[in-house]
Amino acid sequence: MKIVINTAQQRFGGAVQVALSFIHECIHFPEHEYHVWLGIGVGNNIDSNVFPNNFHFYHFQFGPIGFREIRKIQKTLRPYELKIKPDVIISTSGPTYYHSIAPQITGFNLPYHIYPESPFIKELTITKKIKFWLRKQYHYYLFKRDVIAILAQTDDVKIRVQRALGIKDVYTVTNNHSHFYSIKRKHFDKKLPEKSQNEFRWLTLTSYYPHKNLEIIPIIADLLKKNGITNIKFVLTLTDIEFKTHIGNSELILNVGPVSPSECPDLYKECDGMFLPTLAECFSASYPESMIMRKPIITTDFGFSRSICGDAALYYSPKNELEALDKIQQVVASKELQQELVQNGLKELKKFDTARERAYKYLEICKHYIKLNR
Repeated sequence: MKIVINTAQQRFGGAVQVALSFIHECIHFPEHEYHVWLGIGVGNNIDSNVFPNNFHFYHFQFGPIGFREIRKIQKTLRPYELKIKPDVIISTSGPTYYHSIAPQITGFNLPYHIYPESPFIKELTITKKIKFWLRKQYHYYLFKRDVIAILAQTDDVKIRVQRALGIKDVYTVTNNHSHFYSIKRKHFDKKLPEKSQNEFRWLTLTSYYPHKNLEIIPIIADLLKKNGITNIKFVLTLTDIEFKTHIGNSELILNVGPVSPSECPDLYKECDGMFLPTLAECFSASYPESMIMRKPIITTDFGFSRSICGDAALYYSPKNELEALDKIQQVVASKELQQELVQNGLKELKKFDTARERAYKYLEICKHYIKLNR
């Protein structure tokens, strides 16, 4: 197969991690010819020199998505497709904002479109709800126009996408931690100061998105301080502007700034648990990352989180800082509970596709649609 892997529109977030993992795993399937369209998110985190000769890389510098940028994406990418003449185009996250000639297979990672029960959606103002609805309709239009098949990361997402878009060709291929968690890798300098006595660090490894509900963290930190508890710290990976705007200063919150995917395992090692207060996800790699790094998990109580974590996490009601605080203190106070969650996480990992298995499934889906298209 001659395959285009399209990451041109991806700039940051979990989609970058999935794309990077897939591209690296394709090395193990040398029978194909790969043409990789790199946006700034993936392009800034990949070393093309480690890839064999059947890989070809193209760098693009698209900015934040708007109608001008969408027109630019279409105008820029079309000549490359005409020159390459791929059998298929695959993107691990969409919409790609590109209307291709070749059959296009795209991942669906827009949880707030298919989880209307999320407090994130319910609490929007009327004006924002209208804007959100219009954006959702436009995204649905792009998927229906451009995509021959859709990739989901859980069966629940698959069912909801099929229902929302009326598209039957939706495939569940689970996400997982990236290859950086399972290979011998370069070790990086520590990003955090030495721990104080009995200090317990909760890592929230994410860029800023409103639906992540990171604003609950300073509220919990204030509750801890009022109770005289200073040994529990939170570690964030935001830009300085995001941190100042949405979090503010607290002696219990440490911000290390954005971290490259290759550095993430070492940051997990400096922490003791993972706290994810998200209000909507299709999948979060933070869950399997925490499991393989043997860290207990506390997260919000939703169908998507329970379907991924099972017994490997403690759950609290979304946006309930008192309940979240109670779960945090339970874990910190009990070594036995920490170990129970860690062992349950190692069991849960077995139900996910490995990075290699995921790449194989993606490529098999590509083969299927090439045959249909001929």
